[in-house]
Amino acid sequence: MITLQKLKWDNCFSYGSGNELDLDDNTVTQIIGTNGMGKSSIPLIIEEALYNKNSKGIKKVDIPNRYVNDGYNISLSFEKDESNYLITVQRKGSIKVKLEKDGEDISSHTATNTYKSIQAILGIDFKTFSQLVYQNTNASLQFLTATDANRKKFLIDLLQLEHYVDLFEVFKAAAKEATTKRTTASAKLATAERWLKNNKLTDTDILPMLKVESDLEKYEEDLQHWTTQLSKIAETNRKIETNNLYKKQLSAIDINAVNSDNTQLIDADSIVSEHGEIKAAATGAQKTLAKLERLKEECPTCKQPIDISVEKEMIALEREKLSKAKERLSELTTEIQGIKDNNRRFERNQEVIRNWEQLFQVHDANLSTSLLDVAECEARVETGREGVQTEKSILQGITQQNQERTKRNTRIQVIQEQTDEFEAQCAKYTNELKIVEKHEGTLDILKKAFSTNGLLAYKIENLVKELEELVNTYLAELSDGRFTLEFVVSNDKLNVQITDTGNIIDILALSSGELARVNTATLLAIRKLMGSISKSRINVLFLDEVINVLDETGRERMVEVLLREDLNTYIVSHGWTHPLLEKIEVVKNGNVSSLE
Repeated sequence: MITLQKLKWDNCFSYGSGNELDLDDNTVTQIIGTNGMGKSSIPLIIEEALYNKNSKGIKKVDIPNRYVNDGYNISLSFEKDESNYLITVQRKGSIKVKLEKDGEDISSHTATNTYKSIQAILGIDFKTFSQLVYQNTNASLQFLTATDANRKKFLIDLLQLEHYVDLFEVFKAAAKEATTKRTTASAKLATAERWLKNNKLTDTDILPMLKVESDLEKYEEDLQHWTTQLSKIAETNRKIETNNLYKKQLSAIDINAVNSDNTQLIDADSIVSEHGEIKAAATGAQKTLAKLERLKEECPTCKQPIDISVEKEMIALEREKLSKAKERLSELTTEIQGIKDNNRRFERNQEVIRNWEQLFQVHDANLSTSLLDVAECEARVETGREGVQTEKSILQGITQQNQERTKRNTRIQVIQEQTDEFEAQCAKYTNELKIVEKHEGTLDILKKAFSTNGLLAYKIENLVKELEELVNTYLAELSDGRFTLEFVVSNDKLNVQITDTGNIIDILALSSGELARVNTATLLAIRKLMGSISKSRINVLFLDEVINVLDETGRERMVEVLLREDLNTYIVSHGWTHPLLEKIEVVKNGNVSSLE
């Protein structure tokens, strides 16, 4: 059970600061005040604290007391599952929401997520909460005036049967998926079977390839050779003639005789140098001897005799040196001439070798010595063309046959492979189809079972009978047995039928007092039924101006019924009071309301 405990608020609607209300203090409490005091604002403040919105759709900018103009604060404590919660709301420009559980802050990072956490704890959506907690005379309980289908949906939400709807959606989606799988498997199976029917082979023999043997390459080589020869016959014949000349010149050289001549190049530099030195010495001795021979035995000036014995010795010496030099010069001249003859022989041999090597390099030993004949070349070319044409024709025939055999063999192999594949697919999809069809059938049964016409309808029908009994129990007390209410379940609709002393009437034909009795009886019955099957039972109920449309007897009976309920009911009225009830008066000082 959800027990709303203490509500505190500052500057909300017409109220000022410091307002406080113990929501679980008394079974029935009267809230009294004239119009405009703010009596009806209290349940709206509770809605703002729990859901960040209110059932009258009042905008946030209109909630703060405009005469105070200081934002507003709300705090609300409640208990559920032996845990104590406290919600604190502060709004001044932006909103700040704090949620505590047993003194621990469990708020989210944003106000939006914190309110989601609060609703998850309550387990009741805003629409259901507002209808269960607040009732006034200006509008009937939506459950009674809604369309048949929406009334059933309201009961599903109210009695927390959404899991049936959720399961229906799960099975519906699963059944749709299974149907898609069945359709897919069936289509694939049909495709595979159709392919096997249309591509059945009557002959599966693989033909061998014909062996390709041909002299085409030889004929092409011969044709190319003789075509080239024919195109270059003049040039080739010139080469043959030139080559024949090289061969003739080469054969005229006795290279073996040259190679057997061991004549080597001799260096004559030292001998020539010596020859020059001796020749210079001989020339010097000859000049010295000429000078000495011109000397006389008397002085040409004084005519006195002179001793020239030394000069005579020198002349004899120079003549001896000159004689030896001439003798040596003759020897060297002969030797130098021999060296020159030897070296000239060596150079001639080298020249012959160079000529031979050059001729050997430029001549072609393999080149025919016979000149080509034009007629013979043309005949060879024609023979080559005929051979190439014949071999190509043979090859083309063999190739074409092999291509046809390859195409046929490939088709047979591909079709055999595809046949194996499609046969495997047939087996696969046949088996898969059996499984999917069985699964689809099971899911279809489950989908129907959890549809609004299945278990849900059965569950609602049973709960509706219990609800109908509770409503009529309350209605009998509130209307002296005059009115009864009956729920008629038809397919996926839930109809409401009201009788007045046995006559069926439209709910819109009821007076305000009659409607108040029907609404209150239905609301109390729904809350009692909800409390018996759900953990989300709420302790607070606000009846706004409901008591005002009842006569004195109706009011007394209403109070008697409410005093027996396990609820904290607040009866909002203008001035009527009951001696047995706690009273809270809403007063106004200037533009600011407060509780007394």
